[in-house]
Amino acid sequence: MTTLESIGTTLVVGSGALIVTYYLLINVGYLLIHVFALFELRDNVRDSAWTPSFRPFDSPFYPGVAMVVPAYNEAATIVESVQSMLSLNYPDQEIVVVNDGSTDATVERLREAYDLEPIDAEVPYDVPSEPIRAVYRSRSHEDLLVVDKENGGKSDALNAGIWLTDQRLFCAVDADTVLDRNALLQVVKPFLEEPERAVASGGTIRVANDCVVEDGEVQEINLPKTGLPGVQVMEYLRAFYSGRLGFNRLKGLILISGAFGVFRTDRVREIGGYRHDTITEDFDVVVRLHEYLSDEDIDYSVEFIPEPVAWTEVPDNLRTLGRQRRRWYRGMMETIVTSRRMFFRRAYGRIGTVILPFFTAAEALGPLIEGFGYVLLPVAWYLGILDISFFLTFLLLTVGVGVFLSWFGVFSEVWSYNRYESPWDVLRLLWYGVLENFGYRQWKTIIAWHGLIEYLRGDQSWGVMERRGFGSDSDATATAATAATAATATTAESAPPAPDASAATDETETDETADHGGFVWIDWLVEAADTDGVRWLDRIAGDGTPGRFVSVTDSTVGVGDGGFVWTRTFAEGVGDGGFVWTTDPADGAGDGGFVLAPAADGALRLVSTGDFSQGLGDGGFVWTTDPSVGAGDGGFVWTREFEDGAGDAGFVWLTEAVDGGGPSSGRPA
Repeated sequence: MTTLESIGTTLVVGSGALIVTYYLLINVGYLLIHVFALFELRDNVRDSAWTPSFRPFDSPFYPGVAMVVPAYNEAATIVESVQSMLSLNYPDQEIVVVNDGSTDATVERLREAYDLEPIDAEVPYDVPSEPIRAVYRSRSHEDLLVVDKENGGKSDALNAGIWLTDQRLFCAVDADTVLDRNALLQVVKPFLEEPERAVASGGTIRVANDCVVEDGEVQEINLPKTGLPGVQVMEYLRAFYSGRLGFNRLKGLILISGAFGVFRTDRVREIGGYRHDTITEDFDVVVRLHEYLSDEDIDYSVEFIPEPVAWTEVPDNLRTLGRQRRRWYRGMMETIVTSRRMFFRRAYGRIGTVILPFFTAAEALGPLIEGFGYVLLPVAWYLGILDISFFLTFLLLTVGVGVFLSWFGVFSEVWSYNRYESPWDVLRLLWYGVLENFGYRQWKTIIAWHGLIEYLRGDQSWGVMERRGFGSDSDATATAATAATAATATTAESAPPAPDASAATDETETDETADHGGFVWIDWLVEAADTDGVRWLDRIAGDGTPGRFVSVTDSTVGVGDGGFVWTRTFAEGVGDGGFVWTTDPADGAGDGGFVLAPAADGALRLVSTGDFSQGLGDGGFVWTTDPSVGAGDGGFVWTREFEDGAGDAGFVWLTEAVDGGGPSSGRPA
């Protein structure tokens, strides 16, 4: 054996021993946390069995709660989500929906559903957020407030809601979340028992995919039919019924889900609200509360209550899930680095001496070390030094203990609140507990390494979360399509209330597709008066022949002599899929593209041109397929030959339906 081979063998053997020892210690810690969780769950189940002799939601002693709902492009779920909050059993609540500069129909859906009217008054004080454009109050539900502001991110939207409420508590709720009717009554329990000490409490998050939601309430609980959401059910059970409960037993809860958490309004204001420079504001704000209250020597408590449930959609494809988990990992690293002064300091109690160091070792470093172990195995095999005992030990500590902890979560669910009553569902959950350790778990280690690289590069992107929406499949698909398509439209400035049909001018007519929506060019937009452009609208209005994009195989049937086609020939641009910006029209098929340019009247128009320098920013829109800048396999460009694209059809501009020319619904096909 050469010296180089000897050194390599020593490094591999030493690394293997270190990985096994590391995982042995981490898994011992996990097992202890799960045991603590079992005792905590026992106490919670016992307490929940007690029924008060009065009707809690009629009690005058419950503190006022503001439901702060940040919403960005949530048209698919916002109405059902708000309806679930309006249906809550709680004596004193206010709902504050903060529209964070959405480019879809979020505000329009709220207007239609809840009859909003603008509040004709200036905001009385400075709010630490992006400018607020308008504030609306519902005529039908006086406790519903809608804040329309410029885009600033979730933290910014939460701050706007916190500073615009007078309630003692606020509940941060995601816009794609549906709450159980008694969830708010249950989650405020710590504030009733210890009103001066309690500063935050959180409930359980469950997966809503394939559940039946009607009138803002989960009517039928179903385990997801597909494997990816099903495995996430398993993850959520383990995280909440084991991890959160165990940390709660140790009085060391450092994470309350941003989808459902209650906080004392004054305490969060004291720390300056949510930070704008973080992408996991829920983790960050709880750790900062621990740090601030410990520094000020204030007695406090942060609690987890397992019984109240919020239902949320989870990603059903690896691409979206990967974006979400990379963001979570980057945010976790941000918070850990920011709070590093708390580590191993007795001034911060168990949080500083035990919880944060263990959490960092297990959740931040654990996946990285596990991923290194997966690489080490084939290297050891190649060098001929793969020891069977090491392989079996590594497999036991990763897969074996992983299955056990997952089944522990299923046991906790069945033994306690048992939302999945069918024995078949329980068996499927047990199967998911095994399945996630073969392929899915290894994929998550890759995601963790990817997230670490993004963090080191300073990536602050949020990523698009695609929503199918609650309700029937057809409704969900339609609303999701509307939300996705609207994201490519021109952003409206301030969105005034939609006028009634009777308020339209004589020249303005409602198109026959008004009930379905469409991708149309019109001279009068309900979102932005006196401008025109391509928009997806619920209510199509124009000059009687509004026009639309339809799929055809003959370009001569359209207006003009060009159209949109599919191509796979691009290698330039920036972005994450969809339309991206480039300064070279030659990147597309043909000799032109679309630019945003001012017209003679000063309004901006989306126009086709072969010279991108005519537009704002000297660029135009084309699709990129370069793996380093985005995913996908083609996009829309301007061309005069359908043969330039994939297939023999493309999109052309029509002002009326043409027989055989494609769908007449106005949707692009």
